[in-house]
Amino acid sequence: MLTVVFDKRYAHHDTGPAHPERAARLNAIVEGLEAGGASSSSFVEPAPADPALITAVHDPAYVAFVERYCGAIRSQGVQAELPTGDTIVNRDSFAIAMLAAGGALAALDRAGNGGPSLAIVRPPGHHAEPGRGMGFCVFNNIAIAAQAARMRFGSTLVVDFDYHHGNGTQAWVERAMGDGLAPLGFISTHASPAYPGTGAFSESRIRDEGFIVDIPLAHSTSTDDFVAAWATLLPPLASRLRPKVILVSAGFDFLSGDPIAGLPVAARAVDALCGLLGDVAQRHGSALAMILEGGYSLENLRASGAKLAHDFGKHATDVHVPSAVKPDDPRLATMISQVLGWL
Repeated sequence: MLTVVFDKRYAHHDTGPAHPERAARLNAIVEGLEAGGASSSSFVEPAPADPALITAVHDPAYVAFVERYCGAIRSQGVQAELPTGDTIVNRDSFAIAMLAAGGALAALDRAGNGGPSLAIVRPPGHHAEPGRGMGFCVFNNIAIAAQAARMRFGSTLVVDFDYHHGNGTQAWVERAMGDGLAPLGFISTHASPAYPGTGAFSESRIRDEGFIVDIPLAHSTSTDDFVAAWATLLPPLASRLRPKVILVSAGFDFLSGDPIAGLPVAARAVDALCGLLGDVAQRHGSALAMILEGGYSLENLRASGAKLAHDFGKHATDVHVPSAVKPDDPRLATMISQVLGWL
């Protein structure tokens, strides 16, 4: 059964009525989960993250700055932009960002107790670098959970299929791979060119202590090629790392119809990702936790929530695991071949 971590207080992070990263996103995915069969008993509420776990990833000076900056916003209904990047905050945003990181940690806890978990949180996190927030993100929820996972369980794999490159996660991974703790892997597919302009294939590297694999996708990438990329790369990279924990930056803005992003990729790709992630986690005995990132189409979020509940619920045995096939896009096929040649 899929455990869902959610708290209605995430709506207190008020980005304003016209902002694409709004509280209605979370309501939409919850509606989808319920429509897909998630029961009320599968929902749990998180606690705010321990500040020491935040500063294990983020510079203490940055964390203190965010607290002061949000605290200086005195009036309800007033928003401001973090000077570190394009992230809107209000007076409650520091506390809610702590709760979002706590949601990711709660998903890790639940996944470690058996069965996959999903943290429906905001603000999202994968653009937040150790020393700055940006791209709608304040703290890097998945990096905070990944550092905790490495300390508690061992080797950890971070998977990111959001439309945008998780520059903040990668910046932390680059710093963390040499810290002497458990091995760490990061795999990302993302549109290119696109915000934030990072994630070129040339940034990929495989080392003894882990790896970074960036697969920039053309804006014409089809559903079949998107699925082929993950079906071809995820199993062998996971086999190299043998992860105790798999954490997923689950951004659904890669789907067709997203108002600010979107590839020509159909919703059936979500089923394929669920099948692949579930199969790899089962093969390695890995805890599996997903943390919400982007996705700005309410319709897509409802549909994705329904698929997650179905695919990780009682119908999990019916989910098809796609076979590894060569993509039609020759540039994508070349990148995949190079990665496989490194293994």
